[in-house]
Order: sequence, then C-alpha cells, then structure tokens
Amino acid sequence: MRAAKRLINQLDKALSSFDSFGDDPTSHVEEVLTMLKTPLDRVNLRSQTKPELMEEIKVERDRALLKQEILNRVIAG
Repeated sequence: MRAAKRLINQLDKALSSFDSFGDDPTSHVEEVLTMLKTPLDRVNLRSQTKPELMEEIKVERDRALLKQEILNRVIAG
C-alpha cells in the first residue's frame, strides 16, 4: 500500500473515533494530528520529497474538498 493511502486510512480511522465534532470541527486538528504522529513518523511522510507522493496526497485532499462541497449542498437542500 502506498504511503499516501496509508495516511488516508490512518486519518479516516482517527476521525471515526469521534461521534461528533461540535460547532467547530477545526478545533480538533491538533488532537487528530497527535493521533497521527506515530503513523506519520513511521511512514516518514514529512521528510519525503518525492513529487509523486505529494501528488497523491494532493489528489486525496482534492477528493475531500469535493466531498465537502457535495455534502454542503445536500445539507442546504
């Protein structure tokens, strides 16, 4: 499994441990990053400069943005 996919899986797992994020979901960023610290260090993503790895991460980020926009529209009706 590619490093970017492992990161996304770990992120999904960390986020699934929350039942709710309250009124300010971004207030949980540091907490989730702390939960990801060991997997991030193990994969050593932070020190890698491989352009293809960063491209995979950007694609995952863009998927998340699209998902957010679609869910916002569903909520808005």
